[in-house]
Amino acid sequence: KRAGPCDKMAAEWEEVQVAHKENRRELVLTGPNIDSKIKQNGVDPAIYQLHLLNFLEISRTCLSELSEDLGNLTGLNNLILHNNKLTHLPSSLGNLQQVKVFDVSQNELESLPDTVGRMAALRILNVSCNKLTQLPGLGELEHLAHLDVSHNQLTQLPDDMYQTNSLLAELHAGSNNLTEISTEICVLPALKVLDMSENQITEVPSQLSSCGKLKDLNLKENKLKDKRLDKMVKQCQTKAILDYIRQKAGGAKGKGKGKKGKHDKHGGGTDQVSDLAVQMDRVLQVTSTPQDSPDQIKVMVTAAALQVRPYLVCCVLRNLDLDAPENLRQFLACQNQLHDTICGKRTQATIATHDLTMVSSPLTFDARAPADITIHPLGRSKEMTSLSVLRVLRKEAEQQRRDKKRNTVSGIHKYLDLLNHWELYPCLLDSTGAVISFPPITNSQKTRISTDTKSVLVEVSSSTDLAVCKTVMEELLRQTVEMGLCGSLTDVQAEAQGDGPPSGKVLVVEQVRVTGGDGQLRVLYPSRTDLQMDPSILTVLR
Repeated sequence: KRAGPCDKMAAEWEEVQVAHKENRRELVLTGPNIDSKIKQNGVDPAIYQLHLLNFLEISRTCLSELSEDLGNLTGLNNLILHNNKLTHLPSSLGNLQQVKVFDVSQNELESLPDTVGRMAALRILNVSCNKLTQLPGLGELEHLAHLDVSHNQLTQLPDDMYQTNSLLAELHAGSNNLTEISTEICVLPALKVLDMSENQITEVPSQLSSCGKLKDLNLKENKLKDKRLDKMVKQCQTKAILDYIRQKAGGAKGKGKGKKGKHDKHGGGTDQVSDLAVQMDRVLQVTSTPQDSPDQIKVMVTAAALQVRPYLVCCVLRNLDLDAPENLRQFLACQNQLHDTICGKRTQATIATHDLTMVSSPLTFDARAPADITIHPLGRSKEMTSLSVLRVLRKEAEQQRRDKKRNTVSGIHKYLDLLNHWELYPCLLDSTGAVISFPPITNSQKTRISTDTKSVLVEVSSSTDLAVCKTVMEELLRQTVEMGLCGSLTDVQAEAQGDGPPSGKVLVVEQVRVTGGDGQLRVLYPSRTDLQMDPSILTVLR
């Protein structure tokens, strides 16, 4: 027998054995079962020999340490270690040169190894909710766009992070012991979000007003000496704050120049309104529904489906604007375009969209014998079995070839061969047992979206890769926002956002949990690590 990557050390955990046997690229270890295993014998050391992994998550456990062998996993792109009991990290993190997302939030870390500053590909670093008193140098992280160091015990931030070529767009440093904002903050050309709330800051440097892209500034709960500024901070008026800082430093005057009190009274007046409008351009709001809520969409994947089409990502889009036929056409055209590109003509993934009002939860993603699947296909007049659907479509495809006198077909007919040689066909069923999706072929007429649709359940499934599902979903969301296919926030939604913008256009994305038959979470989308987009392209509010 030829030795595999884990043969030198037999895997103790079933999850690790399966990952090795199936050459998996992703491994998620979370919850009470994993916690119990770690309490008994620590982490299965065979994990560190899964060299094919590009996504590793160990979360919500009693994990207190990791071996230096973690550095062997040089193919990792995502390393998620949140909600554990980690007290220190291995210095071998510096070997992980391909990690783009590193989340070690909600642990018990008092320091980070210097080698974190040498994880060259890092784009997102989350070390929030620990006991950190200082950070290593971060100046070598040229791709870092999102840094979260909130809820620690920091007294200062690294001096080397302020560089003119920095891509840092979001800096979350609230709930620390910081006493000042560096005057070098102005050299960060991409900075759009700055949270320095709940610190010990007494003064705000005038240089902050030179941050040209800064749209979201939070300085609440500090000890600002300037009482007028403190009042403006409590009202979250970013543009007004920057204008005031600039004016106080003797810079360009804003519209407040003139009679005393007129501009002051309204804290920025029309300037603030226009700034809110800018902030609401291309905005995506992520929300969640309590697990015990009857409104929550629940999706369970059966063991049979895991053998046929194991990867499924879902979410709910609310506040869509499909009222105009042209808007609906654009939304559907976007899906068709994604099917032909990122989805590899549906060989890599398939998108399905459903009018949420016609969806009866909980849903089951299953795989069944073709004769046992009955669906009312899109655009058809009656229900038929999956075999009948394929038979009708093949007949139409043949007619297309004869009519066009060429050996090519268009539309859904291009995908008929994707199910060849499959003994079981995948399908998504609602709580009544009705099939509402038959990937990669068609959806159900029952849940068809229309110009009356306001909320949509989106599913992206794949037989090959979870990452491609997320990529497709992210691109669909991005394009939906960019095309302006979303409405304005209602007063109720605005109120729910708390200190967020009270008006404007926004696409609301509600998280959906996909679990296995054992009830264990398989995918929550979008999670905190999803939708990490360039803020200059799209703003994501969570």
